[in-house]
Amino acid sequence: MAQENITDVIDKRFGNSLTHFLKLVDPERRYKADLNLSKAWSRLSLTDQRRLYLYLLYRKWRGEGFYGTPYEIVTNCHPYPTDWNGRPLADRLMRESKMVSAKYQGTFGIYTADEARVWQMTDITPRN
Repeated sequence: MAQENITDVIDKRFGNSLTHFLKLVDPERRYKADLNLSKAWSRLSLTDQRRLYLYLLYRKWRGEGFYGTPYEIVTNCHPYPTDWNGRPLADRLMRESKMVSAKYQGTFGIYTADEARVWQMTDITPRN
């Protein structure tokens, strides 16, 4: 994984990425951002924060739930990109987002352009 530079660190601190994460996973505000959660979130690289956020955002779009507290999600979740090929939301995403064909871990699939960028996929071909 690439080393974080000072801009990445500043973006994490002042970009309020933890606030956005909490709004996604806990919109009812049942949990508070305590020191343990803040430290766990800060230990993630900016890329890993983006991967986790995208993964959870797409789970929410598909109507899938989140399990555990925000702290447990940050420390135990292992995000991966969604291959949208044949999924029910793929048509909607094609109209609303940039989609690409790309290779992830040796296999081609249909992904959003954001996923291809964040997961550093290769052999990217625009689909729309």
